[in-house]
Formats: sequence, structure tokens, C-alpha cells
Amino acid sequence: MSQEGLSVAWSKLDHPAIWLAYLPLFFIPWFIEQPSLFQMIAATGGLIVFLGLYFAAFKATGARLIVLAAATLLVSFALAFTGSNWTVIAIYAAAMVGNLRPPRRAAVLVGAFAAATSLLALVIQQPAIFWAFGVFLMVMVGAANISRAALEDKNRALAESRDEVRQLAAAAERERIGRDLHDLLGRTLTLIAIKADLAAKLADRDSGEARKEMRDIAGAARQGLADVRSAVSGMTGATLSREIASSQAALGVAGIDCTIEGDADRIDPGSSAVLAMALREAVTNVIRHSGASACEIAVRQQSAGLEMVVSDNGNGEAVRAGGGISGLGSRLAAAGGDLAVRGTAEGTQLIARLPQDARP
Repeated sequence: MSQEGLSVAWSKLDHPAIWLAYLPLFFIPWFIEQPSLFQMIAATGGLIVFLGLYFAAFKATGARLIVLAAATLLVSFALAFTGSNWTVIAIYAAAMVGNLRPPRRAAVLVGAFAAATSLLALVIQQPAIFWAFGVFLMVMVGAANISRAALEDKNRALAESRDEVRQLAAAAERERIGRDLHDLLGRTLTLIAIKADLAAKLADRDSGEARKEMRDIAGAARQGLADVRSAVSGMTGATLSREIASSQAALGVAGIDCTIEGDADRIDPGSSAVLAMALREAVTNVIRHSGASACEIAVRQQSAGLEMVVSDNGNGEAVRAGGGISGLGSRLAAAGGDLAVRGTAEGTQLIARLPQDARP
């Protein structure tokens, strides 16, 4: 007798109208004792009113549903004097209020309806055999509808949570792709720009070296394209040792001496991937903004985890507080680490820390 499925087709089994199949039980006592003409006319009128209330309750909620259910209960009380199985209508009334929210209010009203029905039966001194089972069904059907309504609410909340998780996952994926593209393309495009400028300078006096630089530009562009495809698919395959080698090459092209401290090959894959992206961002900023002549990359294994320090002797503003640094901080925080940036007159330090076995 659920009021659920407001827009459900009539052919669906869970449509409230299907429960009218129990309405013939209303007439069972008439087969035992024939009613008078007045009782039949009164019962017919009462049933017509009940059907109007029942169909009106399909789309009702809140106070309107309570009013319709209470009116249905009063109709059942009026039908108690027709010699019929009037508690059948009372059961429909209990089913209506069983769909109310919150469940506590529905439970109170189901109990009140059952108590009122029992009280009327006792007042008119009707034998218990004619009404006790009906009252029992009122409680059971009302409780079943309360339980069903609660389950539907939970399923709806679960569906909403699932949709929210999908949206958050999509937003996180967009953010990841944005961070990866920023990190991957920043240094690649910087390297291409530097080599293009160098090729232009060499074109007139050393065509062979200029062609070499242009081939390097083509190789960097192809590698950048491969990196972009990997970033979009979520499979960058970055490792710190590979990134250190690429950083050395990029710094060399920019005329910046590079020294390395530590063994990146001993770092676990998860931490290596995170630190690789951190190094790419740091070196890109050194090349673009620092004006440095030297850069040091130090990777240290410590008791608390891993630490990577990228230092330069530039103007102290090698790392700018922009989207790249913000994204890098978020990436490290998501892996359980942190980021510190220190700029002084002697240069800039970017310090990335991670716990052991971090995951990107």
C-alpha cells in the first residue's frame, strides 16, 4: 500500500492501485449475514468516498497526507455500522500514514490509528474476532510502509552520495590532468624556447650545430606530446631518476651547472613519481625565473621519510607562488607530505618531503 511511484505506470506492480485487490475482503461479513438496503447504500457511498481519498493520497505528503489518512480512518469508522469488514478501510488509512517522514511521526500516527480503531470496536461492543486481526494488520502494514520508506530514503541518499562521489572524482581527475599538463609542458616548452633561440643564433655561423638544435627541438616536442598523452590517460610513468637526468639536460641547455646528491634509484615507485613531478616544477622555475648559474638537486633518505631539496644561486625568486607551486603543494599533501619554499639573497630552496612508500 505504498504511496511511492507517483509517476510509475499503472502496469507496474508497485503502483498503489494494485493494493485495492484486498478491498473485496470488506464484503466478507455480508456473505454470513445479509445487510439491509440502507447498509448497502451507506457502504457504497462510503467506499466511493474512500476511493477518492485513496487516489488523492497517491501524490500527497506531509500535512495533506495526514488529513487524507485521518479522513479515510473516519470513513472506516462510519462503515463500522454497515455490517461489513470495516477494518479493511482502516488498514488502508494506516498504510497511508506509514509513508510519512520522519519515521517517528509515522509510527506515532500508525499507533494512534490502531488505538482509535480498537477503542471504537470496544465502544460498539463488536466481537474481537471481527476487528482484532484488522488492528493487527494495521500495525503490521503501517510498520512495513515505515520500513520501506526508510529504505527508500537510504537508497536515495546513497544514490545522491554516489553522484557526488562521481562529481568529486571527475573534478579530482580534471585537477590532476591540469597539474600534470602544467608540470609536463612547462619545462618542455621552456626547453624548446631556449633551443629555438640557440638555433636561431647558430643558423648563420654554424648551420650544422643549428640543425642539431632543431633536431633536439623536434625530439623535445615529440616527447612533450607523449608526456601529454600519458598525463591524460593517467599513466605518466614518471620516476625521479629519469627526471633528474632530464633536469640535468634542461639545466645544461639553459647554461646552468647542475650537481646531484643522493641515489634516486633506491626510492620506492610511488614516492619516486611524486618527487619527479616536484622536481620538474622546481627546475622549470629555476630555468624560467631565477637567473641562476648553478643548481643543486639533493635527495635524502631520513628516518621520517624522504626529502628532496632543489637549490639555486639566483635572485631568490626562482619559485613563484603561482598555480604550479599550489598544485605541487596539493600533490605532496595528498601523498602525505609537505612543501617548503625559501627565498633569500643567496638563492632559493624548494624542499619537498614525503613519508616512505607514498602514493601519487
